[in-house]
Amino acid sequence: MKKVLLVINDQQSPYGDFSNMFTHIIQASNQFELDISEDRNSFTKLDSFDAVALYIAGGTLTLEQEEGIASFVRNGGGLLAVHGSNAGLGQYETYINLIGSEFIQHDPLAPFEVNVVDDVDDILPRLNKSFQVTDECYEMEIRTDASLRYFQYGNWRMERYPLGYTYNYGSGKVYYNALGHDQRTFKHPDFQDQLIKGLRYVTNLKDSSSAVRIGLVGYGPQFGMGKHHSDRIAQTHGFELTAICDRDENRLQAAKSEQGDHIAVFTDVKEMAESSLIDMGIVIVPHAYHAPVAKVLLEAGLHTITEKPFVVHVSEADELITIAKEKQVMLSTYHNRHWDPDILTARDALESGLIGDVFSIECNMVGYGASGQQWRAHKEISGGMLYDMGAHQFEKILQLVPQHDKGGNRINKRATLYGNFTKRKWQANTNEDYCRAYARFDSGLEAQLVQSNLCTANKPLWTILGTQGSITVENFDGKTSVISVLEDGRQMTIDYPRVSGGGWQTYYKNVADHLLSELPLIITPEWAKGTIQCIEGCETAARENRLVEIEFDF
Repeated sequence: MKKVLLVINDQQSPYGDFSNMFTHIIQASNQFELDISEDRNSFTKLDSFDAVALYIAGGTLTLEQEEGIASFVRNGGGLLAVHGSNAGLGQYETYINLIGSEFIQHDPLAPFEVNVVDDVDDILPRLNKSFQVTDECYEMEIRTDASLRYFQYGNWRMERYPLGYTYNYGSGKVYYNALGHDQRTFKHPDFQDQLIKGLRYVTNLKDSSSAVRIGLVGYGPQFGMGKHHSDRIAQTHGFELTAICDRDENRLQAAKSEQGDHIAVFTDVKEMAESSLIDMGIVIVPHAYHAPVAKVLLEAGLHTITEKPFVVHVSEADELITIAKEKQVMLSTYHNRHWDPDILTARDALESGLIGDVFSIECNMVGYGASGQQWRAHKEISGGMLYDMGAHQFEKILQLVPQHDKGGNRINKRATLYGNFTKRKWQANTNEDYCRAYARFDSGLEAQLVQSNLCTANKPLWTILGTQGSITVENFDGKTSVISVLEDGRQMTIDYPRVSGGGWQTYYKNVADHLLSELPLIITPEWAKGTIQCIEGCETAARENRLVEIEFDF
């Protein structure tokens, strides 16, 4: 592991807040060891470190401190400087020349858009290209003659301000990011991603040299998912689509027409898996066939992604996870809706503390009308009503369930399940018409998912109850209201701001970061299995009229 020293002014806000966030993302990355200091004399004792991170402002520097950190970088060390590290220190010529710029001024703290340039994947791979922050849009004076490589700009009052750059200082590397005023930016996933990528850059950690070659299994026309995945692959630095498998020759011709004649095509998944043309396979077939197709790919030693749901039965999940571990390959499920606005907004509102401790989560996906005749409406192939959008929403429920109490102890590792799965009206298809899946976790928190084609009542998508209020999310677009009960009993109603992130592309970005940069995988197979445990367990409970106990592996 690379060893990093973080230097801050003190433990007061925002320095202590930054330190806490930085410690968390460093530990999660599993690539760095971190020491933290408030003593600038540490600049003279850097021999044991690979990089220094700075979240400081103002104060004083001695000549020895200036030369210590400058010499460290000049001789091959890395420097990651953040926000005010170029503020109030302009009189120290050696230091400010090392940082490369000096803060001049900023307008009031406010929301604005940040744009990342297109051609920095070679040094800072797979940064999201655009995001919103509430921060200070810095104006800076360049204080070095070196050539700076800007990687992001802020849009402010019809102007475009540089807010991040890299450059070489002697044998070392410097990364500067002007964002980072307070917790609003500290908790932003794109800011955190930029810091980790910046640390990898200044410590000379690089992506694996060769691209990940990918084969799609299934290019059917009904839901357009083959084209959907191929578009995501094309947008992911380090990924390359090289092969497509489908039993229908007409679909293979369509694939070549859309993807190019260079794409290898197969009608047999085993043949594609053993062709040496792919490193990873993506399973885009009806739900009942996810497990057997994924098994072929895994046994060939290939990284494997299944469309959601992971599988239909927990036993299939366990078998695939065992094979993936034996073959030492990645296994994941395309839970792209992990990043939908409804769940991002609900999580943000819950984490704000406005409603106290959550004790009840309810998700309703309801309407009235028969499903069509596509395969997703037939239980033998689809698995049942909850295995389509229900799988996405159960995965979101698990995001809302706390995994640790305030003392850091693991909670909600176990759940008791019950359900009501019924077929009452729409006999032309074989999926249920109504499903209520209920889970009571070991902390006492309850969650239920209702999906119905027999409901004429209007219900919000999410209703979340806490000890001090409630969160209501009306729809998938994230329209949210929060009621918070104040200490004196008054109730405050808030139209909660919609939260959006990198969208569905974030799934592919994370998988690429995992395979090419060895960063943590978000949708692990154990996490994806949790959704199947809940759905299958609730259906078993309904069918046998009993409670089902489960324990999660994540």
